[in-house]
Order: sequence, then C-alpha cells, then structure tokens
Amino acid sequence: MITTIKNNSLVDFEHELSLILNSNSNEVEKAKKIIIFIEDILKQLTDWLKHHVFETIQEEIKFFKEIKPNIVAKLIFYKEILSLVASLPLDKSKRIKHFEKKLDAINHFYRKNREFIKYIKSHSSHFDELYFTRKKYKDIFLNDCSVIIHDAKLCTSHDYLLAEVIAFELLALHIENRIDNLNQSFAITNNQFKSNLHWTEKKVDLVELIYALHEAKVFDNGQADIKEITHVFEKAFQIELEDNIYGNFNAIKKRKTDQTRFLSHLQKLLETKIENDLN
Repeated sequence: MITTIKNNSLVDFEHELSLILNSNSNEVEKAKKIIIFIEDILKQLTDWLKHHVFETIQEEIKFFKEIKPNIVAKLIFYKEILSLVASLPLDKSKRIKHFEKKLDAINHFYRKNREFIKYIKSHSSHFDELYFTRKKYKDIFLNDCSVIIHDAKLCTSHDYLLAEVIAFELLALHIENRIDNLNQSFAITNNQFKSNLHWTEKKVDLVELIYALHEAKVFDNGQADIKEITHVFEKAFQIELEDNIYGNFNAIKKRKTDQTRFLSHLQKLLETKIENDLN
C-alpha cells in the first residue's frame, strides 16, 4: 500500500478503508480502527518523506495537493467523529444544538479561509508551486491561511489546511444527516408522522426485534435506550408495547429452545428469498 501511495495512488488506501467501514463494528469502533490505520500509514510516509526527493515539481505538487491531504483529511474527520460522539448529550432534545454548534465552528473555518477554499474549488493551479511544494519561501502572506509549522521536509505551507477543508466538508455533511435523522425521530414522537402500517404478528416477536436492534447499537451510536426505541416502534406500527416489553423479554429469556426464534425465522426467509432470486 505504501508503495502505491508513494507512486501517487490512493487506490489501496481507499480499499483498506472500505474494508473497515464495511465491517460489523459500530461507528465508534470503526472510527478508532481507522485512526490507528491512518496514523500507521502517516508514520511510514513521514519516514519516507524525510529522505525522498521528488523527480519533478509536478510530482511533488500532486503528492501534497491530492494524495497526502486526502489521507490526513480522513484522520481529522474520524477524530472529529469520536469527539462528537464522546460529547453527545444524553438528552435527545439537546443533541441538535450540540451538532449545530459544531456546524457553526465549521462555517467560521470556511469564512476564515474563504479565499483558499475558492482557490481549491475553482481548480486553480497558479499558486500550486507556492502552496504545495517544500521550497522555502519568505513572507508567505498571499491570503489569510495559517502556515502550518512543521518540519519543512514533511509538509508544505498549505497541505494540512487543504486536509482540513476536505475533512470539514465531510463532517458538515455527516452532521447535517445526523440532524435530519433527529428531526425525523422528533416528528415521529410528536405524531407528525402518520403510518398506515399495523404490526400483525405477536408482540413478543417485535420485542425480540427491538432488543436485537438495541444490542446492535444501531440507533444514535448505542445511546438510545429500550424505552426510546420502543416508543418509536409503537408510533410507527400503532401498537402498545411499553407496559409489557420487559415481561415479553423475560419470556424470551425463559424459552427452552431457540430463544431468538423470530430472528431465526426472518433469517431463513431472507436467505430463501436471496436464493430464489439468484436461481
């Protein structure tokens, strides 16, 4: 992989990243694995850059404008994700404000660096040699970007800033999606969502499904509790569960055989569907 990155290719890097993202881990575990993975990649690249001399200016520009920033951006992005999750309020009503506060910080970053962002978004290249090579320039003050103070062999004046631009664009999209999901959840809670669907199987089957989803931590990164999830299902499928959800779960635990019979039944049905569609 390092060889392909050195040769100005991100194909293998993106492939390894996708393997982690497609694993069965939850959002936090994936973020941690990706951070460890990228930090190892960057350590190897750092050792290489200390001694490497690019054959052409264009090759150096490509590395510091297209390759390295996209790797560092992913590191910044997933560290921000971990920080957001770690500081996420337990009160669901306060989570939107939590996300909006981060969006405000991102917008401030955009305003502060608007000239550089305009340069990147317009696919300009007239300052590339200044921004994305390791030549030593005096009095760099072409815009309001901060010059990152690092070993001159490892960084250019603007490659880290570009990584931040890429990362914060990804983060803004992620946060907007989280806000949309929360708003939809509130809409269901406030009866703004009307469904014509009715749960017509046994209540205990739905309870089995709810507990499985809760244990899989698929809602709000595992922060949602059983009552919260149950309430959403009650509203969606017009069924009352909360009064006896714990009793139903106790009944599930006391089963002598096939404790997860409904989930097993669903698995068999889906596997049969897939098999029939393939034939």
